[in-house]
Amino acid sequence: MEVVVVVAIVVLLPMVVIANFPRIKLQFALSRASYTFAQDLRKAQDRSLSSVEYKDSFGVIQAVDGYGIHIDMAVLGNKKYIIYADKQPGNSQYDSPYPSSIDYSFEVIDFSLSEPGVIIKEINNSFGNKTSINFNPPNSDTTITTQINPSATNVEIVFALESDPSETRVISVNKSGLVQVE
Repeated sequence: MEVVVVVAIVVLLPMVVIANFPRIKLQFALSRASYTFAQDLRKAQDRSLSSVEYKDSFGVIQAVDGYGIHIDMAVLGNKKYIIYADKQPGNSQYDSPYPSSIDYSFEVIDFSLSEPGVIIKEINNSFGNKTSINFNPPNSDTTITTQINPSATNVEIVFALESDPSETRVISVNKSGLVQVE
């Protein structure tokens, strides 16, 4: 009888794990995407603090007034964001539509390839699902553009599972530069 119980447990335990494996895999993808985004924010902040020079595609050093991340769900979709250098004279936001004042986009992150099934669900405390989070040297002052309420102290980027939008991770960035993953 004891052997039958042990065999039943040994058989049932892997079946439960295998049945939940796709869900577990998606939850790990959601965590990885949100922590990678937070890490990219910190990378932009570090570049600003250390006053790293920006070299364009021709190897020419360009003057910049800061580094940041830009999200525009209407233009880029809900699976991409841009890490950019704010071209001097900077305006603390990403300028894409005007070729004469275009900022230096040094990396476009498309996490649909690395983390399929994860989306940027929404941007809280921002007008119209678009924002730029810019860090200006030498003190790494943080500027958050397109905020609904100018007195708001942070912006929240909400990552979610495409198949279950109620499963979320929130990355919060405040005006003093603190990045938190919740």
